[in-house]
Amino acid sequence: MKILLAVVVGIVAIIVCTALLIASSQKRSTVATAAKTLEEKLGVLEKCGLRLAPPFSVEELLESWNRQDYEKEGFDLVLVGLGMTEEKEPWRNHCVNLWHFDTECIEDSGDYKSIAARMMEMSQGSLMLQNIEDHVDVEKNQAWLSFTFRGKPIKFECEVKDDWVDPAVFGRFVQLLSQSDPSKVYIYYDLGGQDCIIGCVTRSEFEGLKSQGLKFVPLT
Repeated sequence: MKILLAVVVGIVAIIVCTALLIASSQKRSTVATAAKTLEEKLGVLEKCGLRLAPPFSVEELLESWNRQDYEKEGFDLVLVGLGMTEEKEPWRNHCVNLWHFDTECIEDSGDYKSIAARMMEMSQGSLMLQNIEDHVDVEKNQAWLSFTFRGKPIKFECEVKDDWVDPAVFGRFVQLLSQSDPSKVYIYYDLGGQDCIIGCVTRSEFEGLKSQGLKFVPLT
């Protein structure tokens, strides 16, 4: 009888723990989805360090998609709108530290240099690079990126695969940022296609994004 009672108590304990875990998970996942309007979603992101850069406002985002699209369930389109550039010259970024990035973007010299410059910009002063240069020749299967970091010249070869970016290049910037400012981290948001979202925030802001149920992970 004692053995049976112990088994029953154990089963009840497992059921209770499982229910608590499910409830906790559901609570985390519904925090961000509780935001319905475009303004509410932008407010959630702004509290975590991702905000529209001056002089941009909601009106600029609505030039690309209508309000109904932004206000569908989820944050994917809002992150795309926030991470893209304006759709006219001078092509300024809507957000300093968030980037809607297309991985099929390497066609010629200058493309890796642009990536390095944007990664530096997103760090907002935490990662400083000088003398950024690159070379890309897809037909000859050649690509490299070089720059100076803390007075030290750095150059590395990039894998050439048609016009796809070499994902290993981002790991280099992750390492350098960890050396120059450990309080910040590059983050990644999977959009499920060939494009993605890349950002740079403080570690506390990153925790805030995760607490809101947003599926950001550290960039590696």
